Amino acid sequence: MFDAKQMEWLDQLSAEDLAILGAGFNTLGDFFDFLALIKAKKEASHSNKK
Repeated sequence: MFDAKQMEWLDQLSAEDLAILGAGFNTLGDFFDFLALIKAKKEASHSNKK
């Protein structure tokens, strides 16, 4: 799955570092969910005007 260089990099990260990365990706996912909701609302509003 990982080569030796990637494993070396992964071994240097602490559990706290990984938790911070996980929280960051979770926040990024929530942000894109929010953008999708805004886009869906905009599209629904645009289609109702036609």
